[in-house]
Parts: sequence; structure tokens; C-alpha cells
Amino acid sequence: MTTQDKRIERVAGFLKDLLETTGLELDFQCDVDDEGMRVDLHGVDAGLVLDSEARLLYAINHILNRAFYERGAEAFNVLVDCNNYRSARAEELELLARGAADSVIESGNLHLFDPMPASERRLVHLALAEEPGVVTESEGVGTQRRVVVLPAK
Repeated sequence: MTTQDKRIERVAGFLKDLLETTGLELDFQCDVDDEGMRVDLHGVDAGLVLDSEARLLYAINHILNRAFYERGAEAFNVLVDCNNYRSARAEELELLARGAADSVIESGNLHLFDPMPASERRLVHLALAEEPGVVTESEGVGTQRRVVVLPAK
């Protein structure tokens, strides 16, 4: 059995137990690529996972990464998604970021995004990294951390 097969087996077993313990009616599929493991959730309770700005999705992702984090040459990351939420959210964030940049350039006033998880803040920063006329920063602590779009100096 390869290292990847062992990882899939360990993560799948842990996730199966987690879902059974919580009573969530979800199925999942695990795939491994160069960046780590992708876990796709689907099923009756997908709506619960995506409710409240996908907090449960991010919580499951956090739990799996904490449980299976590995350092060094064998670095390993788990990315959990549900009903392709992450790709749809990435497109939405890019549109919001471009709109915020246009507003900041036009008005000269900063734009504050609502607090969001680190992975979403990263997408906003990347969307505006090459945008002339604006810079982005993160401010706040913990779950209240947000992106600020400012006019470039």
C-alpha cells in the first residue's frame, strides 16, 4: 500500500467516524494530487454544511488539517469542498474584489470586506495583487479578520 493510499484510508476512516458521530447524512470522495488531498462532500445534509457562510465546511476542513497535518518533504494538506462551493465562492470573491477596487479608485475611500476565513482573504488579495491603483491589507484578529482595499499611494 502506497503512502497516498494510507493517507486516503486514514482520512476516510476519520471522516466516516466524524460524520457518523455528528449524525450528518453525507457521502464523500477523497482524491490525492500534488497539493494534497481533496475531499468532496455531498448528500442530504449538504445544505447544513454550506449554511451560515459555510462555517461547518471550514470547520470540517480545519479539523481534518489539524488531525492529519504533516511537515517537511511529505507536507500534506486537506481541502474539503461541498457541491463545488469553493469554486463558486472563488468566482464571487473575485467579482467582489474587482468591484471594491473600482469603488476605491473612483472614490478614494477604503473598502472593508466582512470578516472571512484565511483561504477567502487570500483569494481577494490575489485577485487585486496586480490591480493598479489599490493595495490590500488584512486587519483584525481571529474570526474577525478581514480584507481592506486601500488607494495605492
